[in-house]
Amino acid sequence: MEFEDTAPLARPALESESRRRFVAQTGMVATAIALGGTGLAGAAQSKLTSGRALRVGLLLPDARAYPLMGAQLLAGAQSFAAQANSGTPVHFTPVVYGSHPQQAERAMQQMLSAGQVDVLAGFVCANAATQWAPQLAAHQVPLLVGDAGANALVPGAQSPWVLRNSLGYWQTAWAAGRWAAQNLGPRAIVAVGPADSGFDHLPAFERGFASGGGKVQTTVFTRSPDGTSQLDALAQLVRQTRPDLVYALDSGMRADAFQRFWSRSEAARQVPLVAGGMLGEAMATAALAQRPAQGARIWATRSWQQGAGDAGMAASSSAGNPTPFHLLGHEMAQRVHAAAAASGARGLPLAQAMAAAVLQTPRGEVRLDAGTGETMAPAYLQGLHLDQASSVVALQSVRAGSCQGLCEILGSRIAGTYLAA
Repeated sequence: MEFEDTAPLARPALESESRRRFVAQTGMVATAIALGGTGLAGAAQSKLTSGRALRVGLLLPDARAYPLMGAQLLAGAQSFAAQANSGTPVHFTPVVYGSHPQQAERAMQQMLSAGQVDVLAGFVCANAATQWAPQLAAHQVPLLVGDAGANALVPGAQSPWVLRNSLGYWQTAWAAGRWAAQNLGPRAIVAVGPADSGFDHLPAFERGFASGGGKVQTTVFTRSPDGTSQLDALAQLVRQTRPDLVYALDSGMRADAFQRFWSRSEAARQVPLVAGGMLGEAMATAALAQRPAQGARIWATRSWQQGAGDAGMAASSSAGNPTPFHLLGHEMAQRVHAAAAASGARGLPLAQAMAAAVLQTPRGEVRLDAGTGETMAPAYLQGLHLDQASSVVALQSVRAGSCQGLCEILGSRIAGTYLAA
């Protein structure tokens, strides 16, 4: 597997500080690595390996909220390559596109027009990408989307040319809601950050909570659009209404304010907290370096079990613990490699092989549902409180027939790429 330098787009905008850090971290020398892995060595005589390497254009965001996202996605792909030792040669060309779906589409068009890619992969809006299918089909180039999965896929809008390997955040929110209603109580306050409020994982929690017999009493913002904190108002509401739990969604550079608030607030001693999405991932990671919390119970959703999956991605993070973006990069590289080894072809057969591949990754078995296109993978609740810091709950899987109409009523109420802006 080979990694080129991070490539600029045609007519690039002024380079941002985060992009400069990204380019510096990804390195300026191409690294040639032959991909392989258990059970794949027998595919070495396929049409792909008998000729040139499979060429993959990697679309990476320049995200203000998570400036290192692109570097971590690439590092995750490199970590899979480092673990593989033989098999289909795959050549990655990373391209930083910006932060919006329109910018990602322009980058996609430029790479297709250049005729230098056999596959596209990257962190883009999955529902926006389905509209690119005619262009992808015309060039016989499939697209593998790796994203957080905060939005459900629009029913009936799937294309065989666009595949999605996500973290499944909306499914995790639904399952966490059902678990919370059944185990913590039927009355909840939801606290949500502005960047998370327009995506499907918010109503997914509400629907999952209702399916377990619960009802959300009210939903409040953690801060106003101008950044003014609303957390004191949340604490007052908790004192006045005494819910059975608080469910929180927040992301971006200001999300750590919620963690600091909860650690010192009297509200934390009164009601349990269930932290979802990127907030849950961040709180679970931070807990590794801290003493377990005292007071009311804290649960955080996580894409993989603490310790169980970390070793599989250790090479992807030279400083600190692996992030969800390392995981996504790892899985995108693994899915492309598995498909290349299995199909021995390009174009639609390669897309079909990516859709059919069942992966064993740091989070467990990961597959794509044939009917909905959604990613089916384990998700977990990590206990962070003193008396349950080592406890892990494997959440119920949300399959096509078990979400009680959720997939039909949701479907991307906001236009944008979650976490990339």
